[in-house]
Amino acid sequence: MIDVELAKKEFDKYVSNFNPNEGRIKLKIEHIKRVAKISRKLATNLNLDEEYIRLAEVIGLFHDIGRFKQVELFNTFSDKDSVNHAEFSVKTLFDDNLIANFNIDEKYHKIIKLAVLNHNKPRIDSDLTGDELLFAKIIRDADKLDIFYTICEYDFESIFWYPEFDCERISDVIINQFINDHSINYPDIKTNADVILCFYAYIYDFNFDFSLGFLKTKDYLETFASRVKQNFSSEIVRQQIDEILKISNDYLNSIF
Repeated sequence: MIDVELAKKEFDKYVSNFNPNEGRIKLKIEHIKRVAKISRKLATNLNLDEEYIRLAEVIGLFHDIGRFKQVELFNTFSDKDSVNHAEFSVKTLFDDNLIANFNIDEKYHKIIKLAVLNHNKPRIDSDLTGDELLFAKIIRDADKLDIFYTICEYDFESIFWYPEFDCERISDVIINQFINDHSINYPDIKTNADVILCFYAYIYDFNFDFSLGFLKTKDYLETFASRVKQNFSSEIVRQQIDEILKISNDYLNSIF
């Protein structure tokens, strides 16, 4: 049986090596722990058995575990300016053999690896099936739900990729991707104004009714829009965020 309490202790032991009181590190530790809890809630809502509920929870603990080495080595959480953090998490777990500390049965290793690798991809790999696909969907939804919480509660300097918030506008390329493709091509992001739409595009990529229903009960979309207006001085950005907020709410209202 997967020992979740042992996994939590080993996680705490590992992250204690990375100055857990520093803003960005603290944010990531708290995010990971909340994602683990949300993953457990999702798995429970799906009526999975207890062992699979535990597996979902520990995948939540593992999904961003490479973030700590990423910021230590590159001083950024921006994948495009450093490394793919999902791939780096898998390297940390399996190539560096951190997974051995968690006493997870080897029969679950492939599921864990594929879930972590797929949690930040634009789309889940098409060759995943069965349990591999199920747990990839769970961690993607749990991660996005907590990212919405994070962008509403934490300081912008820890959330965003760049130190500059005096951006003139969200680029037309990124706006068009959001409206027409319902996803953002990360290499096209040039400023923090462009980063805004990464978060709103998440609404199009939830896998479970529980997740969309949870999002709709919160004020995350409105709260984040308000925070953008406070932190970005450009009137154009403020107008654009109003338009994006309307599109996002119209989409959610069309489902529920």
